[in-house]
Amino acid sequence: MTGKMMVQGDHASRVKAAARWYAELQAPEAGAETWDAFRAWERHPANAAAFREIEAALSTLDRSSLAAHAAVRARPPQRARVWLGAVAAAVVMAALGAATLFSGRAAQPPADTLPLVYATSVGEQRLLELADGSSVRLNTASRIEVAFSAQERLVRLTGGQAFFEVEPDAVPFVVDAAASRTRALGTAFDVFVKAEGAQVTLLEGSVSVVSPGSAAGELTMLEPGDRLVISGGKAQPVVQVDLAAALSWRTGILQFADVRLADAVDELNRYSGTRIVVQDPALAEERLSGSFKAGDQEMFVSALSLFLPVEAERSGNTIQIVLASD
Repeated sequence: MTGKMMVQGDHASRVKAAARWYAELQAPEAGAETWDAFRAWERHPANAAAFREIEAALSTLDRSSLAAHAAVRARPPQRARVWLGAVAAAVVMAALGAATLFSGRAAQPPADTLPLVYATSVGEQRLLELADGSSVRLNTASRIEVAFSAQERLVRLTGGQAFFEVEPDAVPFVVDAAASRTRALGTAFDVFVKAEGAQVTLLEGSVSVVSPGSAAGELTMLEPGDRLVISGGKAQPVVQVDLAAALSWRTGILQFADVRLADAVDELNRYSGTRIVVQDPALAEERLSGSFKAGDQEMFVSALSLFLPVEAERSGNTIQIVLASD
């Protein structure tokens, strides 16, 4: 076997493995362990490149090419894994064929294709380049579905937070998140899905945001530095924010300016498996300011004890902040 044939064979095996991973990650029962195993496999540059080929190839396929994939989702969870082999085989056949025809960035898929799914685990961030050249930085515990068409570049943020830098194009770039729809042509903005709704913060350019509670055709236009909160399906008044502080999470730093201790703790807990708990109502209302490393709970607790009379009680993965005893 020549060196060239060996390289081609190795590449083909990696692409097949990538297709199997793609199929497995779409399964309803795919959890944190599956994603962790996939990321360990993806750390090898050749594996990561093979997976990108699968994503690019699948973005050019019609839904009929992936009918077996839909069948998996319709099966009961206990039987889904039995069908993954067949799904992976279908993905391999379709993707290998399409991968020989396309190179570079993935083409925009038809509107009825299955969306591409990307996610992060707790404490993880991930930078993605989309088919149109736009970029998305996923924050901790976040998930998006990407479905581009000739009519719109659609991204659904189904949980967590993401920062978008949109490549200018005549085709609108749309982000659906909770009870909001943000539309842009070329801009940079942040979208955060919260329990009560969604939050949109604009860094540059302009975007329009619409919510179900808005009157027909009513849009909220944002300018750089604006933040819009959608709560209960209704748009709240636009406020100006400190962009450096609001977007500091992209560098792994969380900045707080005169916020409730309870709110700061809620934000910190998004980045770590160790949870900080403040049960005392009066203590929870204390105000604080400062910059803290995301995910470093111990550093935050140590800093907190320097300017508040508190101490920490540890139990497993929980740190409870209580008033210090006399």
